[in-house]
Amino acid sequence: MPISLYRRRIAATVIQLAKDDPHLVKEVIARLRESGQIAVDDLVYLDQIADRWIGIAEENSKAVSAYPRQACG
Repeated sequence: MPISLYRRRIAATVIQLAKDDPHLVKEVIARLRESGQIAVDDLVYLDQIADRWIGIAEENSKAVSAYPRQACG
């Protein structure tokens, strides 16, 4: 597998993880920054994606709370 394809797959996987579990991604990024393993400005794009999906999840939970389903049966 060419390196560029491998890197694209890794990037796609990490971005999907930021969508699926944004809190985990933000926590890992924060730990890496605190430990000095990455610079403060590294992974900013991934951090922004995680923030965006946290906002989406919060909006969705508000919408569900505002319009609860009625019990069936």
